[in-house]
Amino acid sequence: MRQPVNYDVRADSHVTPLPDIRSEPLARPHRPRPQLAADKPLLRSNSTTVRAILAAVLVVLLAMLAYLMSLSSRPSVTGLAPKPGSLSPPGIVTVQAHVGAAKPIRQVTLTIDGQIETPAVMTLGDRSWLVKFEGVLPRGSHHAVVDVLDVKGSRHTQSWSFESAGPSIAPTVAFTDPPQNTTLPGGMLWIHASVQSDADIASASMTVNGLEVPIVLKPNQSPATASTNAGSPAQTWSVGTEHAFAAGTYVAHITATDMQGDTSEANWKFTVSENTSSANARYFSSSKLYVAGQFLKFWEAHNGSLLLGEPVSPQFTDNRGVVVQYFTNARLEIGRTGTVVIGLLGSQALTTAQPKVAKPVGFGGLYFGETGHTLAGVFKDFWQQNGGTEIFGYPISEVLDQNGTKVQYFERARFELSTDKNGVTTVHLTPLGAQAWSTMHPAGAS
Repeated sequence: MRQPVNYDVRADSHVTPLPDIRSEPLARPHRPRPQLAADKPLLRSNSTTVRAILAAVLVVLLAMLAYLMSLSSRPSVTGLAPKPGSLSPPGIVTVQAHVGAAKPIRQVTLTIDGQIETPAVMTLGDRSWLVKFEGVLPRGSHHAVVDVLDVKGSRHTQSWSFESAGPSIAPTVAFTDPPQNTTLPGGMLWIHASVQSDADIASASMTVNGLEVPIVLKPNQSPATASTNAGSPAQTWSVGTEHAFAAGTYVAHITATDMQGDTSEANWKFTVSENTSSANARYFSSSKLYVAGQFLKFWEAHNGSLLLGEPVSPQFTDNRGVVVQYFTNARLEIGRTGTVVIGLLGSQALTTAQPKVAKPVGFGGLYFGETGHTLAGVFKDFWQQNGGTEIFGYPISEVLDQNGTKVQYFERARFELSTDKNGVTTVHLTPLGAQAWSTMHPAGAS
């Protein structure tokens, strides 16, 4: 049986005994102490930089605060109407703004499209006002500016733009044909009205004695007469119908509606007689024009179809305040005495005054001392046979050659000489009335 071996480590010379850790403390590692004295300049530098940054931030904050305080002391403009970029509906436009200010307001100016307006300024509170203007503005873009100045001299200006749909005004319907208070012969007649509107016409209709008739609706490119105000922003439309009428009394009714939904109506009464002799107006279908009253009597009494020609204009009051009507060869006027005379279109057409001549010795024609000119040959015969001075006036030139045509000017007309292929020489009248009217109303105009 084996016995245990007792081993004494202290008795073994090859083994170094471990120290008794319970009797001796463990040694701590060596750590050098920081050198505080050497680091003092660096700390001072960092501290200075921080203070400088803080000071700069403080200055900026104070400046911002001062700016914000200055802004708060200036008047403010808010609550703009119409809203910037918006479209105002048709009719009256309300342009307004709310003004706020720490001090009382000294002056408020409202400008619309560069024009100073006079707005109402209403007090809403101790520091609040309402600037308000109402008016009708043309269709299109508009620019408004509100400028506010308080009693301390602080000012604020606010501008903005908006669109306006234009005024909401009902169309105006005015009948022009047949002429009022006239009696017409039976047959084809022209019923016509002029419609004026600030907006496009969406629809129009006409009835005669309650029965609807077809119409022609078209815009006019220019005023129908010289008395129309060309500066008006309104547009004009023509509404008409040509229809055959038997004897009787008629009432025409027109209804017109514009694109804004506004509607207007008008009535027109006229009479058609079985007895042609009782008619005091006549319709010319070639031009869709009437000749009535004194002008018709004069036209019929003076061979109007040959000498005056058909009407080329309606009867109207011109810029001289004279009632006139243009015909192919002439212009009829109601003179100061209330009678019809022929206008001086010949004198207007002769742009260069002709020198007077002395009466030739042994001259067989006519000499007019009033104007210093002669009249002879076929021109004299035509002048004498067709009314003389009353219709044509005195000669104001001798016979002239214009573009290969022999002509002679009179106060109210111009004679032209032509020869047909058979050698027959005839005298005819220059259409001075049509020329004058077309000059006033170029092609394409109404």
